[in-house]
Amino acid sequence: MLKNANRVEIAAESVSDILKTISIPPCPAVVTALLDEAHRPEIDFRKIIRLISGDLSLAASMMKTANSPFFALRHKVENVQQAATVLGLKNVISIVNGLALQRALSPKGVSMERFWERSNFHAMVSARLARRVPGITREDAYTFGLFHDCGIPILMQRFPTYKDTLVLGNRSARPIWETEDEHHGTDHVAVGAMLARNWQLPALIVQATRLHHSVEILSDDDSGVPDQARGLTAISILADHLIARYLGMPDEAEWMAHGASALNYLGIDEDELAEIRSEMDEELNAARLDRT
Repeated sequence: MLKNANRVEIAAESVSDILKTISIPPCPAVVTALLDEAHRPEIDFRKIIRLISGDLSLAASMMKTANSPFFALRHKVENVQQAATVLGLKNVISIVNGLALQRALSPKGVSMERFWERSNFHAMVSARLARRVPGITREDAYTFGLFHDCGIPILMQRFPTYKDTLVLGNRSARPIWETEDEHHGTDHVAVGAMLARNWQLPALIVQATRLHHSVEILSDDDSGVPDQARGLTAISILADHLIARYLGMPDEAEWMAHGASALNYLGIDEDELAEIRSEMDEELNAARLDRT
């Protein structure tokens, strides 16, 4: 029986009261307009360009991201239209979502620079690893990487002691959501999934955000959890390890306890892991230099 997976339905009721006291940011106007346009039978790409161009920081961010080593374009883009045309609609929406998320969830007076850097790194690494799991697109993996821990800054704003809880949870062999529930009556995966649903993200992203610390699903073929969500869970565990290694930080307890399961699910042996580590070190270093 999957303990956390079974909490999906329970949490919707038992956590509802406390979530009423937490501010779930609404989907920003530009993102909402873009999603509405993207769901139309006939997409008006000119309208998409106008929406992005109307937000100076958004336009600049999209062009900078499009010109970053991650997308490896042969020729640098010089305007929003070029960026949108080269990247395609899914990548454009991922970039817009990332910036909108950072704007909405940055507490006043609290430095979140390291958190957003790791979220961006997680998105990049997840997209690179997506080829390991059939049915997961690079764009979905990128969006998952951006949103998978989005409940953390929300809980930081709600609970003054949440940062201490996070440190305790990352050091414990227990699932982090258990530690969070003990101290605050809710957890970042429940809140993050609610935000992802509120922002109209694909059902896969919502489910994977909810379950990405449910490591038991990796070894349970009868869990009822779709392979794509299980794959994103394995990708998330490996991505955290690769990023921690790059940043010179110790591995969290989750990798120590379940890293082997994640590698087994993704079909990665020790030799290939060494190659992936080297490759991602180079890409993350290039991304960090590009942001300075």
